[in-house]
Order: sequence, then structure tokens, then C-alpha cells
Amino acid sequence: MNATAGVALGYEPLAEGERGAGRLWIAAGGSHVVPAVGAAFKAALLAAVLELRPRQDARVVVLGAQTDALSPKARAALRAQIAFLPAGGGLISHLNGWENIALPTGFHAPDRLHGLAPEVYAMLEQFGAEPRSLLGRLPEEMTLHEKQLAGYVRMRLGRPRLVLAEDPGAGLGAGERGRVGSFAAAYLADCPEGTFVQLEDVQDEPG
Repeated sequence: MNATAGVALGYEPLAEGERGAGRLWIAAGGSHVVPAVGAAFKAALLAAVLELRPRQDARVVVLGAQTDALSPKARAALRAQIAFLPAGGGLISHLNGWENIALPTGFHAPDRLHGLAPEVYAMLEQFGAEPRSLLGRLPEEMTLHEKQLAGYVRMRLGRPRLVLAEDPGAGLGAGERGRVGSFAAAYLADCPEGTFVQLEDVQDEPG
């Protein structure tokens, strides 16, 4: 039996002395929070998962597959099943909300563009946004919450099996934090076989 078959994300640095270099082993399915993630460790983890390249300094397992054993074809197929949700939304500055959201679908599955708008509208409204206003604006004209929401909707349209999300609550008011706090639940309702992993930053010590 494949010992990694039920693992959504495994990251095990082999070097000694790296801060936060503990063994990260997350079972497939559901929502998971990884607390107190240092900046260096998060950068290494994201590079390992999103690039899916063999590494000499760490053992990496993604959706049950060991990345050092992947063929180029298998690596490309696996990469298409992974999404990263940056805390700031990760939008392209010169595209408006609709263009940012629809771009990956238009590139990878253009046949889905017809009829995509009702799906996008429904997701935005689910989180209290006014779709026409948000979709017509550039990222610089959006609030942080709106940028996060646009990035989240774009991610949802791709229906990835694994989502890595930076802590979306930083810099938001209480009401907005409550709405983004339900990102994982809404994703899992749409993709019940998926895995949502939230990476929380190390909190600064009080002065």
C-alpha cells in the first residue's frame, strides 16, 4: 500500500537547524490551519509545492504523490490541481475584477466562459459583495477585502483539489474577517473532496 495515498500535503525538511522546520503532514480532505508559520519556512514550502521540483533538502508529498518521482507529464497534471490564495488576492494590476477572475478559465477552459458570469455573481453575493461594482474596478480601486474575494472566486472556478491560503484575516475589520473566515467552508461545500490549508503568520511579540 502507498503510505502517502491519504496525504494532501507533506513537507519534511532534511536540513538541521531551520526555524520552523518541523514535519508538516496534512491528511487529505477538510480544512486545516497551520499556525505560526515563519516567513522563510512559508517561502520554502510554497516553492516546493507550487514548483513540484525534486529537492535535496526536503521530502515533499502533494496529493499523495512524492514530487521527486514525478514525470514531466505527471508534474504538469498535478500542478493544475493546486491553487495558492495570497493574502492580498494576487490580482494583476492592469486588469479589472472580471478580467482577473475569468483569465485562468479563459486560458485553460475557454468553453466554460459562456455562462460563467452567473456563477461568479452568485459567489460574490454569497460574501456580501455587489458584483457589478467590484467586477468593473481595477485592483487599485478595490479594498483589501474585495481583492481577496476576487482572488478567492478565481481560485474556486478552477476547482483545485488542494488550496494553500495565506491568512486572509490580517488587516481586515471584524465583519470582513468573519466573511473570509468562511472561505474554507464554501470551498469544501463546492469541492467536498478538496483540502484547504491556511498558513497563519507568526504573530509579533507585544512590545
